[in-house]
Amino acid sequence: MRTFAIVNRKGGVGKTTTAVNLAYVLATSCHLRVLLVDADGQANATQILLPRGEYDGLGALMRGMAICYDELVVHTDVEGLDVLPASEDLWALDLEAAGGEGGRSYRTLRDMGEAVEEDGAYDVMVIDCPPNLSAACVSAILASDAVIIPVLSDACSATGVADLMEQIDSLRYIRPEIRVAGVLVNQWHRSPVVEDAAAYLREDGRVPVYDTVIRRTDKVPESSWARMAVQQWSPWCSAARDYRAWAAELLTKEGLNHE
Repeated sequence: MRTFAIVNRKGGVGKTTTAVNLAYVLATSCHLRVLLVDADGQANATQILLPRGEYDGLGALMRGMAICYDELVVHTDVEGLDVLPASEDLWALDLEAAGGEGGRSYRTLRDMGEAVEEDGAYDVMVIDCPPNLSAACVSAILASDAVIIPVLSDACSATGVADLMEQIDSLRYIRPEIRVAGVLVNQWHRSPVVEDAAAYLREDGRVPVYDTVIRRTDKVPESSWARMAVQQWSPWCSAARDYRAWAAELLTKEGLNHE
C-alpha cells in the first residue's frame, strides 16, 4: 500500500480538491482500492464525498476513543473509494498535544497505515491535511510514503514551499525516510506572472515539480457547491482532464501498477 499526504500550510491552494480528485481517479480510472483520510477539521473532503451527517471519524481514532479504523470508515457511492471522515474534535488534538499527549496522536495514522497494509484492505491511502502543522497534519506526514504539495502560481505560494520544506525536514528526526514527491501547480492559466511563478519553482530545484499542471476553471468551485468531485461534476472540463493526466504521471513516477 502507498500513502500520500496532501500538505500545504497555506489555505485555498487546492489541497482538498487535489485529494478528492486523486482518490476518485485512482478508484474509478485505475481500479485501485482507495481510502481517503480527511485530517482537516473543516471536513470539506468529508462533505464532498459523504452524505450530510455526524461522523466519529479520525478524531475518535487519534484520541483513542476507537480501536480499529474499520469501525470508522464509511463507504461512498463510488466503487473502490472509502472515506475516514473528519470530525470537529480534531481541533482538540492540538490542545492535547500542547499538554503532552501528542506522542500518541502523532503515531496514530502511521499505526493505522500498518494495520491497513497488514489487512490488505486498500492499495492507496490519500490524506487531506489541514492548512497548518496540526497534530493531525504531523501524523499524516509521518504516516506517508510521499508528501504532495499543491500550490498556486503566486509569490506567496512559490516562496512558501521552502518554509514548508524546512518544517518537513524538522520531522525527519522521527522518521528519516520522509519524502516530498513533488509540487503540483493548481489554477494555472496563461499569464506572465503565473508562468514566472511556475518557472521559479522548477528552477529552484529543491523539490520536484510535476510536469502536469491543473488549469483554472469555474467547474472546480461549481463542483464544490454541488458536493461532488470535479470528475463527477464535469468529467471533460480542463481540470478533470488535468487531474487524470497528473494521476497517471504520479503512478508512473511512484512505480505503482494499475489496470
